[in-house]
Amino acid sequence: MNWHPRARKLNFGAYPNLNPMAKVKVLVQGYTNADSKEVIGHEKTCPTITLVVDKGIVMVVDPGALDNQKILVDALAREGYLVDDVNIVCITHSHAHHYMNVGMFQKAKVLEYFGLWTGGMVQDWQENFSDDIQILKTPGHDYSGISLFVKTHEGVVAICGDVFWNEDGPEFDMYASDQKVLKHSRQLVTQMSHWIIPGHGGMYKTKQLSSIPPSGAAKSEASVAGSCKKCHRLFKKITDKCICQDWLCYHCCECEADCKVCNCKVRR
Repeated sequence: MNWHPRARKLNFGAYPNLNPMAKVKVLVQGYTNADSKEVIGHEKTCPTITLVVDKGIVMVVDPGALDNQKILVDALAREGYLVDDVNIVCITHSHAHHYMNVGMFQKAKVLEYFGLWTGGMVQDWQENFSDDIQILKTPGHDYSGISLFVKTHEGVVAICGDVFWNEDGPEFDMYASDQKVLKHSRQLVTQMSHWIIPGHGGMYKTKQLSSIPPSGAAKSEASVAGSCKKCHRLFKKITDKCICQDWLCYHCCECEADCKVCNCKVRR
């Protein structure tokens, strides 16, 4: 299939003073009827598909399920990109409708819970993926959940997959693998961001940080009360805590080395 619409690639790197921070754009706004009481027959769903551009990174997040792949091709073209310009595809979690179109991007690396893939070769990803992109594990909806926290001129944007389906939640996630862990991930995403791009809805402003101006983006990792019960180190931000044992800092986490929930092993 020929993916070459007429489009002009935008070289943000050529204008560092105009675009010193990352850019985030919703390419396709997702939807789902899975949480609707009016669902009759079959479920209809599409993930929100997002573009992230940051100093040599052209990333598509959750290329997902579409009735026609041309929808995504055209959305990229409107932003000045061809399919072959995309060099990273990020999958927020391992539910098929979020990654079904990953094969469109044959020249791209694939970023997901288990690593950064180049063909059949995988390497660990770093939490600080770039100066403006942070990756954290956010399990609960699915154990393989990760979220991106992207610093932009408008503030920090959290691209969180189905940690939230849409602005309304839903309050109870019928598909969650662990409701308690999901609650913690939702708290983390909300406290660390000015804006949230959920798994199946449009971008919205976080209620807790809605009063913080965009220039306060660097402060988005909000201070939290308390300290580690073992070493007594103060929790300056929510990511200082272990997700599994939130009374301990990540230095003192007692989880097994192969824990698939917290980030502590790689952050020590």
